Amino acid sequence: MVVASWRQCLVAGWLLAVCACAQATVHVRADSLELAAGMRLSGVSLQVGPGPEGVPQLQLHADKVALPALGWRDVELDLEGRPQKARGKAWKFVGHVATHRAPGGAFADADLAVLFDPDGGTLEIDVQQGKGGLHALMPLDQTSHVQMTLAGLPLAWLRGVLASAWPDGRLTGGTVAGDVALDLAEGGARISGRIQVAGAVLDSKAGNIAMRDVGADGAFRIETGSLATSVMFDGELRGGQMLFGPLYARLPAHTANVHLSAVASPAGIAIHSLDYDDHDALRIEGSLAFDAKGNLDKLDLQQFAATFPAAYTRYGTTFVQSVTGFEQLETSGSLTGSFHLGAKGLAALDLTVRDVSVDSHGAGLSVAGLDGGIDWRARASRPATSLSWNRLSIYRIPFGPAKLALKDEAGALTLRQPVALDLLGGSFQLSRFVWQPGAPKARQLSAGFAVTGVDLPKLCDAFGWPEFGGKLGGAVPDLSYRAGDLVFDGGLSLNVFDGSVSVTSLSLRHLFGAEPRMSADIQMRQLDLAQVTGVFDFGQITGRLDGDINGLRLVNWKPVAFDAKLASDGGGKISQHAIKSLTQVGGGGIAGGLQSMALRLFKTFGYSRIGLSCVLAHGVCTMGGIAPDPNADGNGYTIVEGSGLPHITVIGHQRKVDWATLVNRLEEATKGGGPVVR
Repeated sequence: MVVASWRQCLVAGWLLAVCACAQATVHVRADSLELAAGMRLSGVSLQVGPGPEGVPQLQLHADKVALPALGWRDVELDLEGRPQKARGKAWKFVGHVATHRAPGGAFADADLAVLFDPDGGTLEIDVQQGKGGLHALMPLDQTSHVQMTLAGLPLAWLRGVLASAWPDGRLTGGTVAGDVALDLAEGGARISGRIQVAGAVLDSKAGNIAMRDVGADGAFRIETGSLATSVMFDGELRGGQMLFGPLYARLPAHTANVHLSAVASPAGIAIHSLDYDDHDALRIEGSLAFDAKGNLDKLDLQQFAATFPAAYTRYGTTFVQSVTGFEQLETSGSLTGSFHLGAKGLAALDLTVRDVSVDSHGAGLSVAGLDGGIDWRARASRPATSLSWNRLSIYRIPFGPAKLALKDEAGALTLRQPVALDLLGGSFQLSRFVWQPGAPKARQLSAGFAVTGVDLPKLCDAFGWPEFGGKLGGAVPDLSYRAGDLVFDGGLSLNVFDGSVSVTSLSLRHLFGAEPRMSADIQMRQLDLAQVTGVFDFGQITGRLDGDINGLRLVNWKPVAFDAKLASDGGGKISQHAIKSLTQVGGGGIAGGLQSMALRLFKTFGYSRIGLSCVLAHGVCTMGGIAPDPNADGNGYTIVEGSGLPHITVIGHQRKVDWATLVNRLEEATKGGGPVVR
């Protein structure tokens, strides 16, 4: 086995060139060669012989090239060209180099010029591939130091350098220019200088750290070692997009100042110092860290200042969506403060808001004139603060202005005194509020409130419902956040249609998300059917209605499951129009015979009982009524049981009805000017 140093190689090359001038072809093989800058060649074959016009021609092949500074491990190399005498004792080599398996296609098809100048004590290398170029200068008496000038060099050539520091990272686009120094040391290297980066594209295997079309200009330093790699950058960013876990940034077209100091190791990435200043949008100072899988496990913002709407549109859209579910917000005002998120969750939160307005444009939330602050620590008590607003709307329900007096008591942010808000002619009283951001999710939020005297016509108008009279009231002694659900202990009651409606077992999930979910049980007692049917143009029915809707589940405010039973057992009158509506909903008909004739002759009929039920599951409603129809084949059921003369009975003939079909039937049945039999 032959092992040679780079100096021995240069001397051998000079001797080989002399032999070639003597018209002799020389072949040399070496198992391993040690060259400058820590480069090691294995499986080397070198041939020098006379070329065209008697000029010596050199060809070199290496099965494997290792260059730790560039992250090369197993690169195949072919080099050919002409060694020639230069000034004094200098020698120059001009030729072509090609590599295979080099990270990012580095030197895959490049022109090469090398100048060995013992008088000047330097080795100069020039490489040109496409629009990219590199000029390197190395002192012969200090081969651990290389000074380089880069011009439009593909960033992908540095993919190996990145992989050495961060195995999950991949550079796939962009160019770099500037002046760079490479210093080799035992077990590592230091790369530093000033660079200009254009169109940088980077991502991680996990997909939670990335950048696209980012420009940068500044000073940097990278120090690699056997255990970790440290990185420093001080300069400017311009344009493009960046992603760090839940933090997504759409960088401005103008420059934003940034200072970054980070360490990458097998344990993850720790950004010990981050100072970022986008002058008209966001200023942050702090640190953050990602674990070995790329998950954010620390975010410590010692100071931040956001000016809206620029801060939201450039930096907040993805983060707000991941936390709240809002797709798009219209914002204004300013927000300053600090917060610390650690491995055990949120540890500190200090916010000051000035005239902040947020509008989700139909997604459920609108607030204007938000002012005040929050001062909270996980295991400490903090001075009292307050938070106020001029206008608040949740799902089109408008609340009046309010001011909340808050205090942090040993990690629990509490309401110092009850507060009352105007609500649709009535009142919303928030009697208790306790928020523990650092607690497990099942115990983070607890509150109590009551609603009194809310005008139902105004509520109907807010939701675009048919208007009906009455008042809404009730109390929720404890509202809690449990495993992602807002759970209401207690209930709400509505005094409506001269009867009562109570809502219990109410819970909400993803309230402002793309698919809000709600579950509840609803109980209706002694509603005046004349008022109910009058509102919904169903046809007139007199009497009293009782009903239960158990296990109601809504997704995006549309029913997906329930068990509903509606009944009127006290008797009353029912109009021809109402009979037709019930027949249409039940997919049934009149019992037949004289009843069909009676329907043509009379406008109202007496009844002793009315009953209709539906169990919704998997998009299908299983229908039922007062009792099975004795004359049917098992699918029929009685909806209306007549009383007196003329006597009429309404039968439903379909037990299984597609929910969408049933909704269409209800819409048709409640349209103005219902069907009339002539």
